[in-house]
Amino acid sequence: MAITINHRNPSRRTLASRIVAWARGPTFARDILIVLAIKFALLFALKFAFFNHPQAQNMSLPPAQVAEALLSVPASAPTPPSTRGDNHAR
Repeated sequence: MAITINHRNPSRRTLASRIVAWARGPTFARDILIVLAIKFALLFALKFAFFNHPQAQNMSLPPAQVAEALLSVPASAPTPPSTRGDNHAR
């Protein structure tokens, strides 16, 4: 009893036939890809419309000053423990 392995698989389709079947048939993967492509295009359009250039020429700041304004937290003065909760009773 000999077992032979057939290297040519008749159920294997070519790349072109897979692309044609993907484009014709209603597949979930195709729908997801289309939605993602539309979202990407809309996000790119919004970025280009609103975030590419400053509103006015005099609105540009040095990057160090912007980073300091965004990342630094002003330190609040510590209050003494005795007056911390007593303000509501006065």
